[in-house]
Amino acid sequence: MGEYVQLDDGTGICHIPDMNDEGKTIIVSYPDGTMPDGISDLELIDIPFSIDYDPTASVEDLIPADIRERMSKTNLILEEYEAGMLDEREAGEALFNHLFGKRQNHEEPGQDKLF
Repeated sequence: MGEYVQLDDGTGICHIPDMNDEGKTIIVSYPDGTMPDGISDLELIDIPFSIDYDPTASVEDLIPADIRERMSKTNLILEEYEAGMLDEREAGEALFNHLFGKRQNHEEPGQDKLF
């Protein structure tokens, strides 16, 4: 997740910060609408902002409820994996299902499993 800017020629650039607040800047879309190799999906989330600093603003004011809910579910799955409640495969399946919503039966009838 990072900050997206579209240049005058239509090129999309994203700055992805790291822990040192440096990060990297990458091209995520070309003017013709195609994406560079290694980027298969680009989701732009409009986050309202203001130059004026509002110390009373909360996350609820900045990030829409549906986006907060999706982020919380992702974090919960990662925390369950880190706590040992889910093994690697279970966490991967849970994340895949959460992010893509696709299921396919590979087990006994009645047990949904991801592919």
